[in-house]
Amino acid sequence: MKANNMRDGFGEKLRLFVLNGVPLLATLMLMFISFVPINSVQFDYFRPAIGLICVYYWVLKRGNLFGYASAFVVGFLTDVYSSSPLGINVLLMLLMASVTHWLAHYFRNSSFGAIWFIFSLAALGTVLLKWLLLMIYSGRFLPLWEGFFGYISTVMVYPLIVLINLKIQNRFLPREYIDE
Repeated sequence: MKANNMRDGFGEKLRLFVLNGVPLLATLMLMFISFVPINSVQFDYFRPAIGLICVYYWVLKRGNLFGYASAFVVGFLTDVYSSSPLGINVLLMLLMASVTHWLAHYFRNSSFGAIWFIFSLAALGTVLLKWLLLMIYSGRFLPLWEGFFGYISTVMVYPLIVLINLKIQNRFLPREYIDE
C-alpha cells in the first residue's frame, strides 16, 4: 500500500513538472519556428519577436508558471539564434517579464485591444532600448528603421501568437490547475 502511494506521489509531481513547463515549451517551439532561415536579407528585417510576445503573454496570463528563469531561457536562446550580442535579448526579456509582472494586476482583465496596445508600447520600448544597446556595443550609429520593421511585424503578428498560446493553454493546462 505504501509503495502505491509513493508511485502516486511521484506521478503527481511529474505531472505538475510537465504542466509547469507547458508555457516555456510552447514559447520555445514558436520561437524555433520563427528562426527558420529565410534566404532573403530584406525579409529578415520583418522577422517578428515571437519570444517577446510569448514572454508578455505568459507572464500576464500565467505568471505563476512563467517566471524570470523562463524569460532568461527565452532571451538566451534568442541571443544564440539571432545576430545580437550575447546578453542583450536576455536583458530585454527579463525587463519585459519584470514590467509585465509589475503591471499585470492593473490590466490582466482588460480588453484584448487594451492589452494589445500596452504590448505595442512595451515592444516599442524594447526596440528602442535594443537599438541603443546595439549602438553602444558597436560604437557606431545604426539606422532605426531596421528595428522598426521588426517592431511593426511583431505588433501585427501579436493576435495570431496570442491565439496559438491560448489554444495551447486551454488544451494542455487543466482548468483546476490554472485556478490554483
